[in-house]
Amino acid sequence: MRSAPVLIVFDLMDTLLTDPFQAAHEAACGMSFAEFETLRPDGLYHRLERGEVEEGEYWRGLVTSGLRWDTEEFHRTRRAGYAWIDGMRDLLVDCTARHRVAIGSNYPVWIDEVVGDHLAGLDVGVFASCRLGVRKPRPEFFERLAEQAGTAVTDLILVDDKKVNVDAVTAVGGTGVHFTTAAETRAALRTAGVAGV
Repeated sequence: MRSAPVLIVFDLMDTLLTDPFQAAHEAACGMSFAEFETLRPDGLYHRLERGEVEEGEYWRGLVTSGLRWDTEEFHRTRRAGYAWIDGMRDLLVDCTARHRVAIGSNYPVWIDEVVGDHLAGLDVGVFASCRLGVRKPRPEFFERLAEQAGTAVTDLILVDDKKVNVDAVTAVGGTGVHFTTAAETRAALRTAGVAGV
């Protein structure tokens, strides 16, 4: 087992919780996500995720591009769509019992609401792209997260459903665990030397 302290970083969407992103956009504009993507200004959502634009500017950008948009329906569908992925809450609880744990997410300011509603009472730090000013898989995401958490990049263990992010943390010296299921993630964390899971 690892003797040095680690920081286990869980991605949020499609790793801990189901991601209602596409369904919420479809409900708000009345078209398929593929159709929506042809009209949405390129890079606008990533600017929102990096905190470069505020939410209102994101909505205005969508309407200006010709989309019919219902903000209330977007948020209603988004809020209804979050749910724990099977086994992941138990795994998160087990990890927090013996290790430092954080959320490392590409997400806009809605993350505060999501964390308050679904992770309340769990001892986790929260590091989001909207506050770090950079998105995974950029190396700076992991560097800024580690700096703000007061640890070394080499002590990060990232659990993420996106292989590109797992590869990125590995490239900067951390450990990556590609999420598929809770059971496989437990096994991978044990292989990485994480005790108590």
